[in-house]
Amino acid sequence: MEFFKVTCPGKGRVSIDGSYQGENTDGTEQKIFQCNTGVHDIAMECLEEKQCTEPVKRVQIEDTNPILPKEIKFICS
Repeated sequence: MEFFKVTCPGKGRVSIDGSYQGENTDGTEQKIFQCNTGVHDIAMECLEEKQCTEPVKRVQIEDTNPILPKEIKFICS
């Protein structure tokens, strides 16, 4: 398994390959998500009446672990 987190200035809903995974934060901590190794479409839907400048990112996720997940950054405006 591989691991990733989605960072954004706000709170949002995270999907991987079209499947909803949950919100990007769990209280004040960034939530860590799991996936298989490979290329994935990671989507972020802002919940604070903002719009992500790039709502879907295609990323390669490999060589990660729960301590060092891949960070996928989104910018909302």
